[in-house]
Amino acid sequence: MTSKVIAFLFVFILSVQGGFDDWKYETPTRSIQALKPKGLRVFLPGDPRIKLFLFEGYIQNDTQNTSVFLNKRDFWGFGQKQKNRDGWIFEDRNIALEVGQTIVHRSFVSIGNPFIKTNGTNKDALLQLAGYYSPMGIFTVEVLEDPAARGAHCPETATKVRGGYACAQEVIFEDNFDNFREDLWQIEQYIPFNHPEHPFVSYQRPLSSDSNSNIFIENGFLNIVPKLQQDILKQKNESIQTGALDLLSGCTGDTCVMKATGVNVLPPIVSGRLTSARFAFTYGTIYIRAKLPRGDWIYPEILLESSTKKYGSLNYASGLLKVVLSRGNVDTNSRHHSIHEISGGPVINAKCRDSLEFYYKKMSEGYWSDDFHEYALQWTPERISLDVDGVNFATYLPGPAGLRAWLPQSCRGEWYQLFRNASAMAPFDHHFQIALGVAVGGTMEFPDGLKSGGKPKPWNNRGRKATLSFWQDKENWLPTWTQPGLVVDYVKVVAL
Repeated sequence: MTSKVIAFLFVFILSVQGGFDDWKYETPTRSIQALKPKGLRVFLPGDPRIKLFLFEGYIQNDTQNTSVFLNKRDFWGFGQKQKNRDGWIFEDRNIALEVGQTIVHRSFVSIGNPFIKTNGTNKDALLQLAGYYSPMGIFTVEVLEDPAARGAHCPETATKVRGGYACAQEVIFEDNFDNFREDLWQIEQYIPFNHPEHPFVSYQRPLSSDSNSNIFIENGFLNIVPKLQQDILKQKNESIQTGALDLLSGCTGDTCVMKATGVNVLPPIVSGRLTSARFAFTYGTIYIRAKLPRGDWIYPEILLESSTKKYGSLNYASGLLKVVLSRGNVDTNSRHHSIHEISGGPVINAKCRDSLEFYYKKMSEGYWSDDFHEYALQWTPERISLDVDGVNFATYLPGPAGLRAWLPQSCRGEWYQLFRNASAMAPFDHHFQIALGVAVGGTMEFPDGLKSGGKPKPWNNRGRKATLSFWQDKENWLPTWTQPGLVVDYVKVVAL
């Protein structure tokens, strides 16, 4: 530290020493933890009026009294306002404390404008801290706590975080997409053959040199935009009916190589998918502000998906939570399968999902893709609730029999045995991660018999030529892709 900075701090401390005891303000009660192997943590509950918090004190011995406070400090410093919790925390990880020791301490808070000018001209007036010193307190060390131990600064919560812990109402994950953060997101690269919805896409990492990327950040928004695979293949004089796909470099899934043969064409669409592979949690509230894609046979993937496959991966056995879903078709013979409605909720069996999918209309004019909306899913040990723009539109209560009670008998099958000894919330009782992406087509999201723009869906969900039939209808669906991308403003997860 330079002498100039030292001098500044010295003057600053002297200003604090003066005190402002004529302020009629009662400082919130602070809590103190002695840490191991060494350290001191102080939590001051929040008060919106507090603009500055300073904590100071000394380790007392038998011959000292509180009059030494003015000329002895073993620790002092400014507390940090907690972004994710309502309060301030001061920490000193260098001070060594022992069980049985006593510290004498006090705090200083400024409310309103922390600085006032003393008498003098504008040229020579001095700034002095204005605020209130608390009465001196006594803290006796009874135990040395692990720094990760919960204290008053970290109220208990049902939320669990993989590899760590959470505090009540804490923001445990947040991204505003000012830039792409590889510490938060993994860009997936694979062909989703084992995906129960079998979308007609391959998920691919964008090349750094690709100026027409399918995943990019622009003006503080994440964009995931599906592209035609054919446009990429034709640069190599290949096509989806004769070419090959090699995604081994950067592969994140089970299948990353494919060669077109006969009716088994390559996935016609290149799309993007992100997962919070380094972050997973159990119970909490996720908020996502996004603009949904528009275009025939497009749908967003805004999900919480199992990160551990606790109950197995077959047909969503370990569960999936759809934060929001809205099919991109504008003109269909089914509102459920159009941009006019949103839905969401828990899924464990793709074939029987209608028994658990909750729909919400709301839009009397326009489409859900016209603007940004905040979609929220609250996941607790007792229920799953869905909100849009702060309005609740669905709540799933598993009841005494758990998820089994919601499924028709024909859909229970192996899940009845699988969850027999599990919690009522099973399979939604373990760590899930966030997934963001865009999918197209597939064999589950759009039922046979659906019409869009008066034309029938071009493929049969059980047909061997499903992908090829979709591709051959390009002249009908591609012109509808007026806004094919998913645009995300922010993602935030808050502990219960």
